[in-house]
Amino acid sequence: MADPSAAAERFSVRRLFEDPTLAGATPSQATVAPGGRHVAFLRPADENRERLSLWRYDLRAGRLEPLIVAPSDNVEPSAAERAERERWRRFGGGVTAYAWHPDGQRLLATIDGAAWLCNAETGAMSALMQRGETPLGITLSRTGRFVSFTRDGELHVCNVATGEARRLTDDAGDTVTNGLPEFIAQEEMHRFTGHWWAKDDRRLAFTRVDTAPIPVSQRFEAHGDRLDVVQQRYPHAGGANADVRLFVLDMDADGAVGQRRELDWREGGFDYLARVAFAPSGALIAQVQSRDQRRFAVKRWAPTGAGWTTLFEETQDAWVNLHDNLKFTGDGDAFVWTSERDGHADLYLHDGEDGALQRWPSGLDGVRRVLWADAEAALVAGWLDDPTAQHLYRVSRGGVPSEALTAGDAWHDGAVDAAGTVCVVTTTAPHVPSRLEAIDLAGEQRARIHDGAVAPGHPYHPFLSRHIPATFGAIAAEDGQRLHYRLTPPVGADAGGKHPVIVHVYGGPGVQRVRREWGPLVTQLFAQRGYGVFELDNRGGAGRAKRFEAPLRGRLGDVEVRDQLAGVAFLRGLPWVDGGRIGVFGHSYGGYMALLCMAKAPAAFAAGVSIAPVTDWALYDTHYVERYLGMPQENPEGYRQSAVFPWLDGLRGPLLLMHGMADDNVLFDHSTRLMQALQERGALFELMTYPGAKHALHERHVAIHRHETILDFFARRL
Repeated sequence: MADPSAAAERFSVRRLFEDPTLAGATPSQATVAPGGRHVAFLRPADENRERLSLWRYDLRAGRLEPLIVAPSDNVEPSAAERAERERWRRFGGGVTAYAWHPDGQRLLATIDGAAWLCNAETGAMSALMQRGETPLGITLSRTGRFVSFTRDGELHVCNVATGEARRLTDDAGDTVTNGLPEFIAQEEMHRFTGHWWAKDDRRLAFTRVDTAPIPVSQRFEAHGDRLDVVQQRYPHAGGANADVRLFVLDMDADGAVGQRRELDWREGGFDYLARVAFAPSGALIAQVQSRDQRRFAVKRWAPTGAGWTTLFEETQDAWVNLHDNLKFTGDGDAFVWTSERDGHADLYLHDGEDGALQRWPSGLDGVRRVLWADAEAALVAGWLDDPTAQHLYRVSRGGVPSEALTAGDAWHDGAVDAAGTVCVVTTTAPHVPSRLEAIDLAGEQRARIHDGAVAPGHPYHPFLSRHIPATFGAIAAEDGQRLHYRLTPPVGADAGGKHPVIVHVYGGPGVQRVRREWGPLVTQLFAQRGYGVFELDNRGGAGRAKRFEAPLRGRLGDVEVRDQLAGVAFLRGLPWVDGGRIGVFGHSYGGYMALLCMAKAPAAFAAGVSIAPVTDWALYDTHYVERYLGMPQENPEGYRQSAVFPWLDGLRGPLLLMHGMADDNVLFDHSTRLMQALQERGALFELMTYPGAKHALHERHVAIHRHETILDFFARRL
């Protein structure tokens, strides 16, 4: 544990969000070029963390250098770009996305909303479209001959060689867009693409989205100088979704459109188009879901066939999880897949035609991501024994044990080139913010590209001697399953006395917070000011066996709260914890959990902070809520019991409520209804709202003010 008397700085809230970022220039979106010579990644500028530049590492020469340095000035994105970044949870400017050209020598880069082609050897740049044209969904075709994008709701294609652009669709309108995913596809299915190229660029599939079936609702966005009334078609639980149609265009070598065909992917009673991809053979593979998400199918459409063929179906009593683990293994339609049909995610192989799924045992407790595969081997990210650590494995067929490519008390992820020759590995660990290395998979030679160790010169080094390391452990849930936690003690915990603890909670499905990684430095803000910080992954969270997730089905905010209370009981058994001064703090689902923890267990929590909370699941979107609660018409009591309002009479302790006043995800309505309900009960609470801020509350001035306000609240109340 750090010595509280050590001669070192204690960083302030303002310093946490100033430049350079205390985590260091952490690489993101690392990829390997076709051919395996270069690795590219994005990195924030030292002088402005919100400006991302593109870096390149030459594996032959061992040379690292910036390839595209973004201008230092922040560029205000359009409203459409802001919405797209909000869905991606990517808020930086500069180089916001990039893709390698198939020749491995060029890259397509999106820089502040404009598309550029960059030579990876020389850094020479050529503009394909200018800023102000507001292209969205910018995509490089599979051969690299074309760039496709949506502008003004219409799908376009640009010839890379000539720069000539042409429009491919002509029916966009107030409710119709072509080539872009609908809101719930982005927000909940994590499908961020609305059009897909065939391998030879001779076909282009795209979605036509019409939101007309969704009733118009008014959303008020309060800014500092104005009030905007947004006419929004938000798909509330139990209501209508957008009409999503799928088309395939035949293209010639110049990008001209030939035949246009509509493919009815709904055949068989499916409601959601979850994933689309062209197989190397030219067949189209679609993944579709039923409305209740308990039934899922993978379908194949061949250009010369008679329609869709269902390759296989998945069913679950709870729900079928979506993933991006379909990886084609060769030049045909065969692919590797992960399924939870046996209770945990493992590998399977399908021939892409008329065969059944064949089990491909990995020997792991869970396969989270398939990075690359052929018919004989796969490279995966997963876990064995401890779900809080993630490693990369080579999994061979034929009963050969999985081979670990990484080791240590850490969290690893990676990306592999198309040939499976080079893997770029990103690493974070409790003692290291970031590391990036490349592995030659044939000889397993390793090249260190970025070492983010907190050494002299690192932005966090002046504060390192006061850094308080976390401890990891697990407690038992009431059904015997292990609940993993991360506990950061406060300064002085080993010197005796009793200290307050803040339970930092998320608690929602689809997320795992407790990882063997460099923890969020917000935790250090609290710990260095005398608070312990406790984080527990309750049942319902992601990254474990299906049995761990399924208890949420039919009702939210029940087992999650009970598991958090088991964590409080554990805390009260620690000698340094003051059991009468335990607070709770969370954002989004965590804000919802903070409210329920305080209302359902007023004796357990002395104070709480709830940020952008869901308060009534009937106000949230179809795909997310119905996955867990079903349709409100079929489960009205489950919806009622899952809302916060039936439990508010139990809320006793001091509450700080915070919300962005332009939130388009968890709408501000959630908090206004909560305010009214608390006022009707005569319950006192504190309130802080942020004009113009959306759900992530990511703006720097908002982040600084928000955390200063939280610290002030807990200082007064805890």
